[in-house]
Amino acid sequence: MKRIAKLIIAAALLAFGGTAMGQITIPGTHVSFELEPENWRYLRTFQLDDGADIYIYYYAREVMVDTEGDTILPFLRIYVNEEYEGDVYELAYERYLAQPFQSLDEYTHGDGLPRNGGIGYIGAYTNPSEQKDYQFMMTYFKDNGTIVEFRLETTKDTFEEMEPEFKNVLSTIK
Repeated sequence: MKRIAKLIIAAALLAFGGTAMGQITIPGTHVSFELEPENWRYLRTFQLDDGADIYIYYYAREVMVDTEGDTILPFLRIYVNEEYEGDVYELAYERYLAQPFQSLDEYTHGDGLPRNGGIGYIGAYTNPSEQKDYQFMMTYFKDNGTIVEFRLETTKDTFEEMEPEFKNVLSTIK
């Protein structure tokens, strides 16, 4: 019951919380970030069996269409797990094993990493069922023992257009 109440409060805070500037604090953490309300919309919260919560936002400013004519929905996924016992490198490796990707760039400071450190990747993969290429920016860090992952993703051919928006979101993480 406590977990359900937490999710209801989290959904309300993420959907409606913050200031006119779009500042959002992730429930159960000291982590905040900003989204421009005219660009991003809250979609939903998932509760995983391992105790993690996932918050999903999608880019809503304009309809994105890739070179194949498919409508694309760039998204932000925030993974928060208070019970994860490993470090950010272990989580990054687990993510890689679950969904192998090509690391195009790695960063350990700036671009959305808090002052206390973390790790970030620009990566790419092909979804075999769709035969479509995707590219993403992913940042991992810890907040007082809670592991946090931000992942911003779109198709490879729309990534260049979305990259400044992605970097802007990551630069607001505090």
